[in-house]
Amino acid sequence: MQLLRSIMLGSALCFAAAEAGAEPMTLDAVLTTTEDISLNFENDKRHFLTLLLREGTAGGEGVFEGAAVAEYGMHDVTGEVGGEASGYVVATTTGGDIAYFRWRLQAVFVEGADGKAEVVNSGLWELAGGTGQFAAQRGVGSLKIEFPSKTERRYILTGDIAPAP
Repeated sequence: MQLLRSIMLGSALCFAAAEAGAEPMTLDAVLTTTEDISLNFENDKRHFLTLLLREGTAGGEGVFEGAAVAEYGMHDVTGEVGGEASGYVVATTTGGDIAYFRWRLQAVFVEGADGKAEVVNSGLWELAGGTGQFAAQRGVGSLKIEFPSKTERRYILTGDIAPAP
């Protein structure tokens, strides 16, 4: 129920931002884990909690092209069932401006085409603060995490950013 409320609030904020002349943005970065702390549940080998630092560089076009990106996240996963994750993505542009994105994600495991479990996920982000050009900005949007390899995660943030009132 809380996830549904979050999605509804995020959608309402996206529509409000679009009406206020917000600029569409995309942050697309492949990140690799550089630090982690994990709790493995002894009573359920499929359940674990991980605190992660992932780092990489954004590709694509626009303000975040070439930005240094870091994810500070907490991932609570029950294998073959699903998981929840939240944290911050910090993007530092090539010009030195910093954007702090707060995010939440819900994931479920489904049967893939090959019969093996695969992850389906969806999340929301909001611009929680920043420096330089992001200092007086607000924004919201959607988050998708893809799995290019066992060690890499692709974070795709799409949405709108606009000047704060």
